[in-house]
Amino acid sequence: MAGLSFSFTDDQEQFRQAVAGFARRRLAPGYRERSGKDSYPMDLHAEMAALGVLGIGLPEQFGGTGAEDPIALGIACEEIGAADVNLAAAPVTVGLTGAQLAKGGSPAVRRRWLPPMIDGTEIVAFGLTEPEAGSDAAALRATATPAQGGGWHLSGEKNSVSHIHVASATLVYARLPGSERSAGVSAFLVEMDRPGVSAGRFRDMGQLPIGRGSLYLDHVFVPAENLVGELGRGFAAAMGHFDYSRAAIGLQCLGAAVASLAETYRYVKERRAFGRPIAAFEGVSSPLAEHATLVQAARLLCYQTLWLRQEGRPHTAEAAMCKWWAPVVAKNAIEACLLTHGHYGWSDELPFQQRFRDVFGYQIGDGTAQIQKQVIASRLIGPEARGR
Repeated sequence: MAGLSFSFTDDQEQFRQAVAGFARRRLAPGYRERSGKDSYPMDLHAEMAALGVLGIGLPEQFGGTGAEDPIALGIACEEIGAADVNLAAAPVTVGLTGAQLAKGGSPAVRRRWLPPMIDGTEIVAFGLTEPEAGSDAAALRATATPAQGGGWHLSGEKNSVSHIHVASATLVYARLPGSERSAGVSAFLVEMDRPGVSAGRFRDMGQLPIGRGSLYLDHVFVPAENLVGELGRGFAAAMGHFDYSRAAIGLQCLGAAVASLAETYRYVKERRAFGRPIAAFEGVSSPLAEHATLVQAARLLCYQTLWLRQEGRPHTAEAAMCKWWAPVVAKNAIEACLLTHGHYGWSDELPFQQRFRDVFGYQIGDGTAQIQKQVIASRLIGPEARGR
């Protein structure tokens, strides 16, 4: 245990301070206004890119930082999440799609798409979920049929695609005709301006700038060079990266909770009732202490998971723990902060109601709590826990 440390390295701390300063200065002031709009701020997206947060773990030759750096990704998500939990999704999205392109993309795809993803000028969305295949992603129905003369024809529907309204392309997962479950699923880079591609958008209760919508593919031709990764092994590649992104999503939510608690600490010291600051009343201070404890515990779990990733150790169960628990902890803490502020906290003059709605959605995206608990049980107990 002599090597055990809970401190960031000097380089990590410098990075954290740089991201935190930027987020506090550029992102926090406009969070409430931006969060009520359907538009995504590509100008701020590009500013985050200039700070280096969109190229974490992506190839240096295309503008990235090089080797995978899980802790840096977690730091970026947490600090940006404290200022704008919606914009904190950007490093996760770029990391998720960018890693697939970097590892399995053809030279042409890598040259075309990685530089603008890393410099923040274009976004590539992630298209896995379908109307009949949400948590059971291996049951997807979108098909990729070989085309005469090479390439593929893609048909099907994807839904719950984040950033669909600003994406220039989508990484689409489709199966070979006749294949079943995860076997036969491949990934394809599909440009949004290809004939046969169309999109629709949902109106959600939160995360409006991120957006969420459906992608429709009607016999869309993509050339052979747009195949990403090995044919028939796209699903496994995506699942491996989810173990990375789920902990980062947890920190994204917890950042919003930490900011809410800090704001509430200040408030309870200033607000007075019966001649004393309301912080003096146990009914006010004890719940905040409880939520602070849970937030810190969830935060440490997320960083432990990213450390395991960095060390090349198994972390699937820990990632699933982060994904189901951290958003719940964050949502509950934000709700407590809202209630502590009373009627004022319920108004849109303070950020709590907006953070609550934006964080709430992460209990659904990237796998529900029920699915995450099934993943955890299967790792701890064995395949018997899957009921098969």
